[in-house]
Amino acid sequence: MKTLILCVDRDDDIGAKAHLSGPFIGREANFEAGTALALADPEDPDANTVLSAVSMYDELSKRGMDVQVATIVGSQNVGLESDRILSQQLERVMEIVKADRAILVSNGAEDEFFYPVISSRIKIDSVRRVFIKQTPTVEGVYYILIKTLKDKKMRRKLFAPISAIFMVYGFFLMFSDILNLSRSHNLNYISAIAPGLITFLIGLYLVWYAYDLGDAIKRGTGTIWKAIRSGSQMLPFAIVSIIMVVLGLLYAFSTVVTARNVPPQILLLIFVSSFLWIGVFAAFVLEVGRFTNTYISTRMISWSSITAGLMFLAIGLIIQGAIDSIKLIYHLVPVNTALIVVEIIAGILTAMFGGLLNVGVHGLHTADVNESTERSEAHEAGSQVLK
Repeated sequence: MKTLILCVDRDDDIGAKAHLSGPFIGREANFEAGTALALADPEDPDANTVLSAVSMYDELSKRGMDVQVATIVGSQNVGLESDRILSQQLERVMEIVKADRAILVSNGAEDEFFYPVISSRIKIDSVRRVFIKQTPTVEGVYYILIKTLKDKKMRRKLFAPISAIFMVYGFFLMFSDILNLSRSHNLNYISAIAPGLITFLIGLYLVWYAYDLGDAIKRGTGTIWKAIRSGSQMLPFAIVSIIMVVLGLLYAFSTVVTARNVPPQILLLIFVSSFLWIGVFAAFVLEVGRFTNTYISTRMISWSSITAGLMFLAIGLIIQGAIDSIKLIYHLVPVNTALIVVEIIAGILTAMFGGLLNVGVHGLHTADVNESTERSEAHEAGSQVLK
């Protein structure tokens, strides 16, 4: 009876930091992966987890048990993509090892979200959690806190909801005062805007810090310069899209300013309604540019751009249907009920078509990759026979 000692690296720290591709099967492969990750980032808990699995393998082997150790890795895009990759690697490990039961080694993090999938494929005897020992001092707690804030994933999880609360609250706090200032030009409203503006800027700073927007802007600037030098066809479309967004925001704001004796929630509805289709068309222009650039550069059709364009159209139709429904409920303007139904149903059908198109194209791509892999393996097997 063979036992598999299995580690799961759901967010692929091994690939991101140590630049190694999984799955890792056997003691040597896992020892190499754990050591490489420990050298790249000595404080990453996944390194301790992999090495702990190797230690358990050595211990059980000395007892005469038939064991094997393996580590499967997912993707930095944690969720459907990472779990799909983990499932494929798990099937490969099960095919090679042919184990009857498994022992799971975990650091108690998000890797355990994948354990129900594992338990559906193989009987699990035990789960061992690996904890890193820390010195229980104030300095140690401060050090752990600082290191946590330097981790991009933890920083986004912590600050993203807080920044959203600050920005939304600050926006609504100063919204009516900004309108009053733009209408009456009374400078007394400037002091009334200050609390909301400060709250909004705090939220904006937290977003900037959580998502490293400074580095993103630098990378974006570099990409733009590279596109200019290479003569990318997407650049004119991107410029047109940005201009449309700016003009749309200005148009929506001017529409709100000219509205008189209207409650704040209705003003927000007017703003969204005025900007909606300009924003949708701007996004559509950007996807057309991406499609054009891909086709001219590679002579291949960018199905992802087509899917994205359909999704933007679907979102626009559904939001327009929701806006018209609110107008009908509050008797703001005469709205045809049949039109609302058509907008919402058309939006849902367009989204479904885009999703089915994406799944179909992805399935064809996966089949092509599998066929290419099979041909490569067959070629390698033939080469080995000839040797």
